Amino acid sequence: MKTTMNSARIIVPLALTLLSACDSGPSGGFEAERASRLYQTAMADYTAGRLDAAAKGFEKVIREDPGNSSARFQLACLQQDSQYDYLGAYCSYREFLLIAPESDKAKLAKVRLSICEKLLADEMAKKANDSRGVASADEVERLSAEVARLKEEIAKRDAAAKEADERQRRLAGENARLRKLMASISGEREDPKTQAEIGSVKDLLDDDESDNSAAAAAAAALDEAKALNALAEAEEADSGSQSSLLPRQAADARERKKAAELAEKRMKAAVQAQKDAIPDVYVVQEGDTLYKIAMRFYGHTSAWKKIRDVNKATISTDGRVRVGMRIVLPK
Repeated sequence: MKTTMNSARIIVPLALTLLSACDSGPSGGFEAERASRLYQTAMADYTAGRLDAAAKGFEKVIREDPGNSSARFQLACLQQDSQYDYLGAYCSYREFLLIAPESDKAKLAKVRLSICEKLLADEMAKKANDSRGVASADEVERLSAEVARLKEEIAKRDAAAKEADERQRRLAGENARLRKLMASISGEREDPKTQAEIGSVKDLLDDDESDNSAAAAAAAALDEAKALNALAEAEEADSGSQSSLLPRQAADARERKKAAELAEKRMKAAVQAQKDAIPDVYVVQEGDTLYKIAMRFYGHTSAWKKIRDVNKATISTDGRVRVGMRIVLPK
């Protein structure tokens, strides 16, 4: 039994070493991580047969660069082939596959990982033998449970690493979006896409849109009054040039024109009254933002820039305001 295990320790790693041809040449995407000084030093020790020094060197590379998949693969090979640390090799191969699942060494890493798993099970079974060379049922059961526990722990680590990677990608996307949004708020980008993003932020900052609806209705009514006025003028002009137009039709056109003029005057008066209602100075209250202040007094959030520009001495370019701040409201 002992002779067989020793032979397996020598033959299996040797065969795998010949198969793997570890780091036989740069592959796409890994040149940069293999070009570091620490990695090159560890590979020099590996090539010269200084395997313990090489293993320590690759461990140092991984500590400084956890994402270096080449160093993880080389360390796994050393742990399996020369140190007979099958559990360490198993974990290193799993980390490598997690980082570089589509690399040229991924298939070989999976083969080596399954061999490590078998050798680890054999090693545990051997340790379970009692002094007479017979394994007790309780010890075998305990070791089997330990193997299952280790597999479960490795699976949890894999899941946690994948979740952390996904969270990091989401945060990177969110940070990029926020940087772009802050650039548009502080400055000078006014393209439609940016304005759409500002509108989405306005929806978050300002829940009350009653003022906005009233202002939109007033503007629509003013446009309608102007249209009626134009139509009345056109009909009146037509009544003067067409001798066949009945007198009553001409009178109707004049009446519509007067109604339109009256409606336009009323709307202009309403707009002027709204402007007159804007105070010269406003004291910022709890929960206020420039968006809310602009909506309250001007009926649309885009007026926040006008307020900021008039108050450059007190309001920063990002438009933040503080409770108690006194700001001038332009007419």
